[in-house]
Amino acid sequence: MYKKTPEILGRRNAGATARRQLVLDQLARPRTQMELQTRLGMSRTGLLHLLRRMQRDGLIHPAEKIGVTRVWERGGA
Repeated sequence: MYKKTPEILGRRNAGATARRQLVLDQLARPRTQMELQTRLGMSRTGLLHLLRRMQRDGLIHPAEKIGVTRVWERGGA
């Protein structure tokens, strides 16, 4: 039906581990939620849910907040 590209793998077709790895790969440098949403092809709420779970697990953290825009970066290791 459609060609599976790395952007589309961020959706339901990939398991939770694969989605987490895609987010960590994209966070090689700090990125906004909108950049991550565009690059991974995820919905706003789905991405926010994933980011918050990854924050809870200590993998990422919000670097700063400018207005209503939150910038995320990798955490710790």
